[in-house]
Amino acid sequence: MVRECNACGESPNLKRCSGCRKVWYCSVSCQRSDWVPHIFACKPRRPITTADHLALAVRNNLFPQDLQTCQDYGFERAFTMENRSKLLGLYIGLMGSGRIGIPSKTINDWRIRGVLAEEIKAAYHTIPAEFRGGYFPWFLQNQHILDPSTGDNQTDKGDAMVLHAWRFTGGAETDSPADIRARINSMPDDKQLCHLLYTILLSKWHPAPFDDLWIPFGFCSCTCEEEEMYLGGCYQVLITKCTFNEFYDAFCSARILDLFRKNGIDVNDVGYLADVLQNHCMNKSVWDLKQFAIMTDEQNPEGIIVNSVACDYGFMNCRKNAETQALKKVYRTFFERPDADPLALHDAALRGNIFGYLGSLMKLNAKYERLMKNPYPLPVLE
Repeated sequence: MVRECNACGESPNLKRCSGCRKVWYCSVSCQRSDWVPHIFACKPRRPITTADHLALAVRNNLFPQDLQTCQDYGFERAFTMENRSKLLGLYIGLMGSGRIGIPSKTINDWRIRGVLAEEIKAAYHTIPAEFRGGYFPWFLQNQHILDPSTGDNQTDKGDAMVLHAWRFTGGAETDSPADIRARINSMPDDKQLCHLLYTILLSKWHPAPFDDLWIPFGFCSCTCEEEEMYLGGCYQVLITKCTFNEFYDAFCSARILDLFRKNGIDVNDVGYLADVLQNHCMNKSVWDLKQFAIMTDEQNPEGIIVNSVACDYGFMNCRKNAETQALKKVYRTFFERPDADPLALHDAALRGNIFGYLGSLMKLNAKYERLMKNPYPLPVLE
């Protein structure tokens, strides 16, 4: 096999990466330039951090896919798609190959020490104002995204989002934020969910895995973040083509898919959307499993497990937290696979064959046979 540099593709004077021993480089500079993506396949001497995920996002000019990275570096608090894009642009200017070029290790240190916002300002001030671009001035007006203590009134921002959704759904212009929240809280639960979805959609956002809306509106059925963004865009179009009451009625009667079709919006290729939306009150436990498996400990600090998930997928068998975490990691690995079929996993659970099914897809330690046992299949009543 002809070896070539993993960075530039050339083949002279190659040396093997001392970490993974699987790839080759022709120079130190090539190895350094390839380190941002290669760290995830290598065996680095330090733990991989969310700053490494951020650096990969910067390298690819894409929003971070890692949920904890979004939380650590402000993407969750950048409510609109426009602000998320500007925040990414700020990091590209900070960590890219331009005038600053701060490495991920330094960014991680700034965040841990609680000085990220201040150090970003200091870094940008090292270059002439005319070369700082448009993202830095935007950041100076939106520092609360990284440092809530800077005083940009988040209550006012939240009130503005709720007020926007209230008026969009037909609420009176004269209603105060306090009155609006009181009236929303008095709505039936499903109507509150719909109104909250409108608030998120009108802010150019979509539900995240740690949101209560992620399962009922089908975002759990998506196979990747890009598909979730596409579905969010479809919902954003839909709410401009129907009334709030039409949307609410369709949600309550499990006819959201019909409403999409009626308004000419194609969602046929979105994951397993039809399965989730056919009955949001009685969704399959595999969707709750997916939500639990992909949430980080920070997003679910109490480690709450839905009863159906504990029963159907073996968490009731775990005798200590280490076993719970190990089992959770196996399921997370499954859901991250491009060929993951949640409905096939659900079927395997109902047949009492989770270990057999997952074992056909990935290498499993024998201990998981005990952990993945469940009460199924249920005995047939005569």
